[in-house]
Amino acid sequence: MAFTPQYLLHRHDGDQFSLVKTNGRSYDYDIVSYVWGEPADPPYNYNADLNMGQTKIDGLNWNIGIRSKKVDDLKKLMCFKDVEYMWVDSVCMNDADQDQKIEELAKMFQYYKKASNCYLMLDMSEVFDPYQIADDLKFLDHILSNIGGASIVMDTMQLSDKLEERLMEWAKKPWISDKLSEAAARSSGMDLGVMNCYNTCINHVKVLFNNEYFTRVWTFQEMILFYDSEAFIYLQLLIRGVPVGKNLQIVGITGENMSGIGSLFEWMELARDCLDKAFKLRHWIDNPRLVNTAWIGVVLRLIKDDIDHLLWLVKTVKGIDAARIDIINGGPDWWVENQKGISNIFSAVSLTPRQCRDMPDLFKGLLGIFNGLFTPEQIKTELSGNDIEKMSFAFFKELSSKTGTAWTKLSISSSERGEWDWIPVVEQKHDPNENQENAEQEQAVGEQVRRKVKPNHLKTDIFAGVVSLGVLRKKGRAKALGLTGLIGKPQKLMSIHLKEENPQFHFIFKGCNCGKKYGMIMKRKTIFTNSQPVDVTGDETGKRLAECATILGCILDPAGNVQDYKSRLLKALAPQWDVTDSAAKPYKWEDRCVSGTRWEKIQSPFDLLTHNESMSYKMGAITECGSRLAKGSTANISCEVRVNCGCTITAPFCLIFEALTAVEGSPLGNTDDDDENDVLPTRETTTSRRTGAPLVIDRDDRITFNDGLGLVQIGDLGKTFNLVAFGGNLKFHKSYASSCRSSFETKSSWRKLTSSPLPSGRALIESNFTHNMMHLLRKYGYVETGGGNLLIYRSHPLGSYKIKGVCIDGIIPNTKEPVEDYEMIERRSVKIK
Repeated sequence: MAFTPQYLLHRHDGDQFSLVKTNGRSYDYDIVSYVWGEPADPPYNYNADLNMGQTKIDGLNWNIGIRSKKVDDLKKLMCFKDVEYMWVDSVCMNDADQDQKIEELAKMFQYYKKASNCYLMLDMSEVFDPYQIADDLKFLDHILSNIGGASIVMDTMQLSDKLEERLMEWAKKPWISDKLSEAAARSSGMDLGVMNCYNTCINHVKVLFNNEYFTRVWTFQEMILFYDSEAFIYLQLLIRGVPVGKNLQIVGITGENMSGIGSLFEWMELARDCLDKAFKLRHWIDNPRLVNTAWIGVVLRLIKDDIDHLLWLVKTVKGIDAARIDIINGGPDWWVENQKGISNIFSAVSLTPRQCRDMPDLFKGLLGIFNGLFTPEQIKTELSGNDIEKMSFAFFKELSSKTGTAWTKLSISSSERGEWDWIPVVEQKHDPNENQENAEQEQAVGEQVRRKVKPNHLKTDIFAGVVSLGVLRKKGRAKALGLTGLIGKPQKLMSIHLKEENPQFHFIFKGCNCGKKYGMIMKRKTIFTNSQPVDVTGDETGKRLAECATILGCILDPAGNVQDYKSRLLKALAPQWDVTDSAAKPYKWEDRCVSGTRWEKIQSPFDLLTHNESMSYKMGAITECGSRLAKGSTANISCEVRVNCGCTITAPFCLIFEALTAVEGSPLGNTDDDDENDVLPTRETTTSRRTGAPLVIDRDDRITFNDGLGLVQIGDLGKTFNLVAFGGNLKFHKSYASSCRSSFETKSSWRKLTSSPLPSGRALIESNFTHNMMHLLRKYGYVETGGGNLLIYRSHPLGSYKIKGVCIDGIIPNTKEPVEDYEMIERRSVKIK
């Protein structure tokens, strides 16, 4: 079967172009990956609507959906790289011919596999030389490895005259950092040449990977398939003894200029190298000093920010590299048997939420990776329109059927379909009449109207938390390894309501005692309520965030150490904010910002009269949060939490759900404490720590997410979920709230409260799921998926288990030792009234 594209763009006679119909004949061709950009509205005839001076494309008889400037850039690329034939999706496929598009889509894997060279075309404001950056990093490594951080670098014997001259040049170059002034760096005693070299290299790598190209769905697939083509051709030529270079080449476009800037592989290696230098520089600066100045603290904090950013980037690289290796080794059908590889694909594509122009592309954009998952006819019937629930169900049903593995989502929601209900489809809030109206408009007006349909707000974060449930059995059932016989019944601790709100970072906490009287009978006073929102300045943000995290620790993790909880939460949240004084965000700010205050020593919820507290902070200085939960489809969602004692919390989605996964011992949000990329042996590293992304990386660098983004879906906006507990003192919050009203100071009442176990066995479930006298025969358990534990239940001894929630605690008391207990999870869910 021939896999040559139906059409190829042909360059001939220097700068003349035509569209060639291949008719199944074999051609040597190249391929290009790029961002389409803003669509041409309406689509136009490129040959008929040309401006003066432009070259026609003979044989192009259909309308083009991208702007003419982009087409011109693609033609310039062919001239720049001396390419004779190239497959350009926007030109070689008739966007209005759905049958042709679908037929081509089903062959994407083979198209990229067969291409001789692959080009990644980026629009950039400035281009960088990767070889120069690599050389600069090597130069920096020499200094960091051979010269002490407190030495006068220029006067050491380890630098030759040439290297000393190079360092002086770096000291004289324009200062690159926008977060640390040159005067501040000079005051810190740091060598300006070293710092400027470091900042420049890091900045160039960040700028490249912040390009719009790395935010799209299709380009994610193309990067992976590019890698497959690159490695395959490289190995074949190497076997033949032919000298080769990397054939995946990045071409940067700045205005009218076009420049080759190396390969994607080289830039990914630079990201790893930059992370290495960031760790070494931090160690180089900090290790030889007994006393750090204030400016040294600022420098260390900025390097720590770089480390967090680069850790995230390197983990993205690991996911893509792992996918490339799986595809190379497995061939077109690699996904049929590789469960870990499938999980890695979904985690990698949701690592940075990616978007697409048309909603079906969220799924179609992965069909090149999952080669053969759908036939052209299935793509046409099941992956079209705007019904995201229909498409997501069809996608995962087909994936499960063809792999023999039950692929589900670490999520609470599921629709009542009557079958296959263990697949929680991606729900979306929309007008039920919208699809019908759009269909009528498309039929009446045609393709032009399709482009005017309201924009798609879903991104690839809909794939967060995709896990293998177990073996797919007949009749749509899954057979999973589960632990059953949980002790106790689910009783409500608090509710979490999802609502859309102003995206400004606003945290509100009102203790259940606020407005009530407290103290002895003769000295009773009213507990003050902070009802007016306070606009927090940038310099105060760190302190207020630490207070908010402490409050959340007291409420959500009363059995743990609040200081450790606060550190885990704030490191996972990774907030960035603007300050007027750099000392306002010191190194290790999570603890330093509250040093000297009453918040510093709070290690247990009994060190703070939590239920007497209230606050309302608007932290407008926060520019972004490193947490994935602050991006993508959930960026503008906030949560309203109501605790069973009466306390209420309103906060951004990212803060509340990172807070849930930060609970000590939770299977969610934990990463390997001994990650070699996260810990460097310095005098300060005395304990293991959790930083960066909440994911698990196996020995082959595959990644699996298990953070809060998988718990709910964008379609859950407006819904309420309950945090329940199976055991412990379920009245803990009420009891402690009562003790908080009895005195002005914290009393030793905690001994009485902790004499019985604290709430345990917590899980997040749908709010309309209850357990009462009518459900005495219900049996509960959970399934370990590797990305989080799914809560299951059945209503009677002979029934099948159903998924009902996600466990927050890793261990839930049960009636027997952990043993292999295979249970059938039925595809049919109970009707919720």
